[in-house]
Amino acid sequence: MTPRKYPILIALTLAAAGSFAGCWPGTAVQLYSCDDPCWGLEAYECDEPCPVCEGACVELPYLGFSDPMLLWRGDSTDGASAPECPAETPDLVFDGYGGFTDAHSCSTCLCTQPSCELPPGLRGSASTTCDGTAPASFDAPDGWDGACTAADAAASDELGSLLIPAPTVDACAPTLDPGGAPLELPAPFAVRARGCAGSADKHTCGDPSMMCIASPVPRPEGFSICIHHLRQGEPRCPKEYPELQALYTGFDDTRSCTPCGCDPLQGSACSALVSAYEDGSCRQLLGAETVTLAGPKCVAGPDLRIESMAARWVTNEPGTCAPTGGVATGQVIPKGASYFCCQSDEAVFVH
Repeated sequence: MTPRKYPILIALTLAAAGSFAGCWPGTAVQLYSCDDPCWGLEAYECDEPCPVCEGACVELPYLGFSDPMLLWRGDSTDGASAPECPAETPDLVFDGYGGFTDAHSCSTCLCTQPSCELPPGLRGSASTTCDGTAPASFDAPDGWDGACTAADAAASDELGSLLIPAPTVDACAPTLDPGGAPLELPAPFAVRARGCAGSADKHTCGDPSMMCIASPVPRPEGFSICIHHLRQGEPRCPKEYPELQALYTGFDDTRSCTPCGCDPLQGSACSALVSAYEDGSCRQLLGAETVTLAGPKCVAGPDLRIESMAARWVTNEPGTCAPTGGVATGQVIPKGASYFCCQSDEAVFVH
């Protein structure tokens, strides 16, 4: 009887081995069948009962938080753009900003130096009172510096009077200090952030407290595994994700600089001696008057005839203008606060 039992026992052992398979997650051997799937898999998945996590095994989601994702954060002060999501985590689930600042400077406002300007010419009149009767205009050339110049339209008839206009002051104009701060406002944020997600599986890590998330191996620089807080307010991060990150989906930027301007001119004193001549080379003086900013002078006739004119400064003090503006105003207001809890760089991941 005894020799006959061994073949039967061997046959039963081989049959049992054919209906069970083994998984070795770590060092323990786990037996299962299609009626008792491995790690919670359905029976139809028994053709591959022990798949391997091809990303990272992390803790299951916490109440009030999203599934773990890859969050990239980078310095944007050099103008670098955010990277595209990795192929393994193609879904862009967050795009935002951090490191906001209101600080900005404005270029220094200046005022151009004013200048005293000679009268633009002389005005003749048929009457002796410079009242403009039958006027005749004798214009100086553009940019006249007072040197002898033939009258633009010499009088064919004798005049009763000659009006010498007052000098003027070329007004100050606002300008920017070329050596000052740049005109462009600096970026209102110093950090750009992107959240990327892919497939997730709660059954491929061999530990019911872990889940497998998509992640490149090795993980690209700047990316961390984080969970997104889905409720209002700042969360308390779980110990497995200790680093709190406050990021924002947008912002309002009202920063600007007040426009440059110039205060009224102060301290101007411009006076010029203007001479009219009967000949075309400024040798036969007809008359001369010193005119100031106070107003014109009238040279009465009769029988005036002008062929040339000249002028020289008696007082040439145009004054100064004080600049205004160039003040920094406004602020940066972040919008759409989003909080993330991230694993520390020292965390060890199971792949």
